[in-house]
Amino acid sequence: MKKKIFLSPATINLYRECPRCFYLHMKYDIKRPRGPMPSIATGMDSVLKKYFDYYRSIKELPPELKDEMEGHLIEKLKPTYYTDIKNGYCLLGKLDDCLITEKSTYIPLDFKTRASVAEDIHPAYQLQMELYCMLLEGNGMKTEDIAYLLYYYPLNVNPKEGAGNILFGMDIKKVSVDMKNAKDIIESAIGCLERKEIPVPSEECEYCRWIERVYGRESLVGIPIKKDEKPPEPEEIIKEEEYKDTLF
Repeated sequence: MKKKIFLSPATINLYRECPRCFYLHMKYDIKRPRGPMPSIATGMDSVLKKYFDYYRSIKELPPELKDEMEGHLIEKLKPTYYTDIKNGYCLLGKLDDCLITEKSTYIPLDFKTRASVAEDIHPAYQLQMELYCMLLEGNGMKTEDIAYLLYYYPLNVNPKEGAGNILFGMDIKKVSVDMKNAKDIIESAIGCLERKEIPVPSEECEYCRWIERVYGRESLVGIPIKKDEKPPEPEEIIKEEEYKDTLF
């Protein structure tokens, strides 16, 4: 029986950036180098989730959302959502939160931490929201092809209160979701994994360019690696998801 392979918004976005890095990550557990990661995004997520849980408990929306959307927060948010896709592949993801509308449809909400207001929606976030809608649909929760990104950014420090009370601003971006785009990318990513040869690197991949400069162009030739295949376990992929916001 073929072992199930787990894909996530983080790994699908890795495929979007560079098929070669994705292939090595998923099939051989050869991951891109990563230095110390700033933990501010994880800390903000934790604080915001407690804040949203309070309003969930009183069955209200946080006041800053009431003028932007209608409905209420989902009563019980699962730690991780799963949905099976073709050929023994499974999509998983961790939603920050989810809105239920008056029409009993579900809209994913995602927290982002930035230095300032976002001028547009990053392609990685666009795809992430499309994949979240796929996860909801796969769990029998009808969506509306929209999602919300909730950006939090520092504004000022009140001199009277000190640095212990930093004032944050908030910007809400409504995302138009195209699940067909996400499905097409997943199909392409699965096709990549089922190849016997390593894909050529993306021209814009800094990791592959570094390898080429250090080891030569021949190191990037698409030939098989003689190593036992070891797709990451779900727990490993979930851990990777914790870093999804730290690059932006």
